[in-house]
Order: sequence, then C-alpha cells, then structure tokens
Amino acid sequence: MITVKKVLVVGNSVRNIACSARKAGYIVYALDRFGDVDTQKCANKTQILENPSDDDLHKIVESFGDFDAIIPGPGFENLKFKNSLSNPLKIMEDASDKSKLPEKMNSMGIPHPETESADKAYGMGFPLMVKPKAGSGGMKNIIVRNETEMNDFQNRSDSHDFIAQEFVKGIPCSAALISTGDDAVVVAINEQLIGLPWLTRIPFAYCGNITPFHTKFKAEMVQYALQIAQEFKLQGSNGVDFMLTDKGVQVIEINPRFQGSLDTIELSTGLNIFDAHIRSFKGELPELKGFQCFAAKTIIFAEKELVITRDISDTLIEYMNKGRAADIPIRGTVIPPDEPITTMLSTARTRMTVMDKVRSSSMHIKRRTEA
Repeated sequence: MITVKKVLVVGNSVRNIACSARKAGYIVYALDRFGDVDTQKCANKTQILENPSDDDLHKIVESFGDFDAIIPGPGFENLKFKNSLSNPLKIMEDASDKSKLPEKMNSMGIPHPETESADKAYGMGFPLMVKPKAGSGGMKNIIVRNETEMNDFQNRSDSHDFIAQEFVKGIPCSAALISTGDDAVVVAINEQLIGLPWLTRIPFAYCGNITPFHTKFKAEMVQYALQIAQEFKLQGSNGVDFMLTDKGVQVIEINPRFQGSLDTIELSTGLNIFDAHIRSFKGELPELKGFQCFAAKTIIFAEKELVITRDISDTLIEYMNKGRAADIPIRGTVIPPDEPITTMLSTARTRMTVMDKVRSSSMHIKRRTEA
C-alpha cells in the first residue's frame, strides 16, 4: 500500500471525517452537499456537490488533481473509485442489507429481531418497526400497529424497499470498530440518542450519542461486534447497532462506514478515528485507550424553514470556537423543516453532567433559531 498523505473525502456530509483527518496531519480535500464553515476550516480545498450524475462526479473528483486515497462518506459508499479506502462494494452491500441480516445473525447465534420484507410480512404480530432495507438514519422509520396500517403500507409502490421488524423496546446503543478484514478491535461502546423530542419531531431520527456507554452487557456487545467484523471481513471504521433490553442485547443493524459517534469517541478517548481507519488498510489496529471523560453530541433539527442569519451564524461560530458546536451552516443557508441545523458537543466527568451541558447549549440554539 502506498503512503497516504493526501486524501479526498466524498459524502453527503463529511465534516467529522475531514476534521479528524486534518487533526491527524493529512492534507484534506472535501466534497459534500453542505460546505459547512468547519468543513472549510478543516479542509485544504472544498467543493459543494449538487446532485451530480456519476460521470459528473468522477469529473469533479478528477478536478482535485492528485491525491493518495479517496474516502467515501455517508451516501457515497457504493461508488467505485480505484484508490478508495473503504469496504469493497460486495461487503458493503451484504453488511448494509437489513433484509438479509436475520438469517446471517441466526446462523452465527447472535440475537436479532424477527424480520421480513415489508411487502411480505404476514403473521408477525404487532407493533412492527418498518424501515428501509438500507440507510436512512431512522428518518423514514415508522411504527405499524395493526393489520389495517400494514395493509395500507403494503399498498405503497415502494413497500418492497422496506423491511418489517419486530419492535424491540430498550436503550439504543452501538459498538464502534476498527477492522482489517481479518481482525478487529472495538474502540468504544456508545449510547445512541434517538428521536428526542427536544431535538427533533421525527420519532426515530438519529440525533446524537454519548460515549462511553456503561452496561453489564458490554462483553456480549464486544463479542458480537467482533464476530460480525470477522464474518463479513469488514475493513476500516465500522459500527454495529444494538438494542439493550431487559433480557440482553440484540443486533439491529451493521454500519459498514464511518459513524456519527466519531466525534464523541475522539473527545472521550483521544483516539483519532480517521488515522486508525487509514492504518487498518496496512493491517494495523489501534491500541485501546481508556476513557478520559464522557462526551455527548446532539443534532438539532429545524421545526420550520430556517434561514441562517448573521446573528445565528455568529452564535454558532462562537460555540464552534469553544469546541462546543460543529456542522456550522454557512450564512444564508436555507434549512427546510425537519432537516439538521447543527451539532452541539460537550464533555464532562459524568453522564448526567455531560447531558445537562449539551442540553443547555442545544436549547439555547433552539431558542435563537426559533425566535
């Protein structure tokens, strides 16, 4: 493998990946749909994507000139680039397909909710969680409570693109891994923040996380995550989502890509996730680091259409300069209802304190944006 010094990160939103790369000393080019203030600050060169065709995208990529590796981010994992450092396409597809996961988990002896294709889900009992077969970050997840609602959903033209999953109550959490294809190490167990009403109106939207997550089922989570990494031959930064119930943990899905927990893992442990990702392709795994603090991340969603004014921009940049905000939209950006506005960050010695701090700053920003 060639020495990697100059990288191009491509995705819907790549701020966390680009800034992690910059902190590790890489020369960074960033290509995403937002061009946030901090993305521009972290990257040596940026460009905003506006729904290009595959041919146009390849031309844009070529316009950045020479670089050692391309790092596909969210929404662009399936693109083919000769110098891509990510999971191979077949592995990406197999690991991401939620409709095929139950059979695989059963064969490995790993607990997983009962799952069927939504257009063929009969006799499963209710309620059911209906979600896309791949991706979405919970944005399109819905609860189906009875046969009538199920029939209505099955009449949708896109129902074959969804799965129906046994609805499991508990605490959503995740394991973050660095994998070489042959071996892996779990670098953090994280609590996920899903559908918090003070952050979003979308019931199952991913809206942040806390690192670390302490649970008596940590050993099982680590074991299952390592089994999955080795079975699928995952490479680089990957994650496994779990639901912690009274009876133990169940695997919900695999995320064969950089995860949203990158920010809090780095804040909590001091480990640079991007550098660990790059080194994994040389067969190197990071040494596990102890947790220095609790770190929390929240994503604030717009309740109505929002224009980023000078006042809002200045407030967010002030938070950013203190290390307490990220994903800062450029002034004049129009944010539609139920889309993310920004990310808030906090650290503290306890979970309670870190949540108090991040909630306080989040509510301050919500008041400023809803005025």
